[in-house]
Amino acid sequence: MRVIEDRAREVGAELIPVVVPEAQVEAWGSRLNIDGVDYTCPLAGRHQVINAATAIAACRRLGMSAHGIANAKWPGRIERVGKFVLDGAHNPAGARALAAYIGEFHGDKKIGLIYGAMRDKSVEEIIAELFPLAHEVVVTAPGQTRALRPEAILEMEPHPNARAAASITEALTMPFDSELIFITGSLYLVGEARAILVQ
Repeated sequence: MRVIEDRAREVGAELIPVVVPEAQVEAWGSRLNIDGVDYTCPLAGRHQVINAATAIAACRRLGMSAHGIANAKWPGRIERVGKFVLDGAHNPAGARALAAYIGEFHGDKKIGLIYGAMRDKSVEEIIAELFPLAHEVVVTAPGQTRALRPEAILEMEPHPNARAAASITEALTMPFDSELIFITGSLYLVGEARAILVQ
């Protein structure tokens, strides 16, 4: 905090502290109350409460209404499309946030995972967070030259119910015995899946 305060002074910026409000967090959004005013945030995940509170504080400081947050959309970030959930968790922090979300809201369900990643990412750390949460896993590769081969992913973190697919198109046609299927590991992969699933 001291570093942030020092930097704000250096550049002449106002520092607005944000207190994490009391919130009712549900699987697909949250409701929060700040200074007696109710807000609805449709973005899923407990971590979105502090993001919403920060946006509300900024709006208030600028003299704007913050109720537009109820219409917020963030494609590819815990975005539900039927039985699929798209989340571009492509780094360890994103994987931890997604794992925490799955554990809190879907820990009682059979979870499927479609995973693909780029070679230059911390894949071992990410899949160590996510694979243990999944009942079944399909590894695939985004249509990018930097994509990691599915077989290489399976060598890093074997899973008892793992299969490989050459593409997201093939992965989406595979049979799953899961209630929810998370598609993650790469924003490229999520973009390809979204182009197929969201018409």
